[in-house]
Amino acid sequence: MVSVQAKVRMALLRASGQKRFYDNASALHHRLPRHQKPSMARPPRRIRRRVDVERHDVRGFPCFTFRPRDGQTRDPHVFHLHGGGYVEQVEKHHWQYAADLVARLGCAVTLPVYPLVPHHDHTATIPMVQAAYDEITAERVVVSGDSAGGALALAIAQNLRTAGRPQPERLVLYSPWLDVLLEDPVSELLDETDPMLGIAGLREAGRMYAEGTDPRDPLVSPIHADLTGLAPITLFIGTRDVLLPDARRFAARAGEAGIELDYREYPGMFHNWLMQAIPEGREAMNHVERLLRRRPVTARS
Repeated sequence: MVSVQAKVRMALLRASGQKRFYDNASALHHRLPRHQKPSMARPPRRIRRRVDVERHDVRGFPCFTFRPRDGQTRDPHVFHLHGGGYVEQVEKHHWQYAADLVARLGCAVTLPVYPLVPHHDHTATIPMVQAAYDEITAERVVVSGDSAGGALALAIAQNLRTAGRPQPERLVLYSPWLDVLLEDPVSELLDETDPMLGIAGLREAGRMYAEGTDPRDPLVSPIHADLTGLAPITLFIGTRDVLLPDARRFAARAGEAGIELDYREYPGMFHNWLMQAIPEGREAMNHVERLLRRRPVTARS
């Protein structure tokens, strides 16, 4: 059963006009400025009151690390890549997610404010987040990502494998955007019930992000990636999300590749519901907390 709170949240999303941003290419370009305000690229004051915040720049872009205010930081270090179709700046719920993880686990959380399209594309975004990841020296590192950030998390994992370097302890993917082309026809059907995302606008954002390369490049669309040797994966997806078909296909391919997969499909849930103050969001985040508290047999060295 879908909770009353979730139903209300979906109604509010529809009323807010969020989906209209992804209606088509023209709507996306017209509304871009309000989704890329410079003020969004720093933690809100209420978040800064809850956690210690450190900022440094990576390749000219800010990168923020949150830690407990008591100075007692525990493992793992969570490296989170925010979503937003590569066109939207960090939003309040991303900062809230990072602060909530610090409160739950006493851990450090790093969130890079990576380059966005149309001013940049994958040739700037992937190297920046890789460089930010490479600066983390903690023994235990978990990489999480929502939506487009999920694809970036998988790009980092692929780069590490190519370089012969250790994988993170785990990849945690929230409603990941795995195919910038959104080629699965079932996504078109889900477009009618998804209260947040639209196929046409996402494809335009994906086109700009992939500019200069094949949009089926595994680093851009990890649905096409060789998944052999990647870190254990936890993947959350809702059945009202246009990204659902690719998540299911990715889960099947991960199983074929021998990846340790924790696949969580929530009936009736919308895109990235985990970062919303609804019972289903709290349930999912409780699972994430249990996962991250569990020390694995082997950790990154």
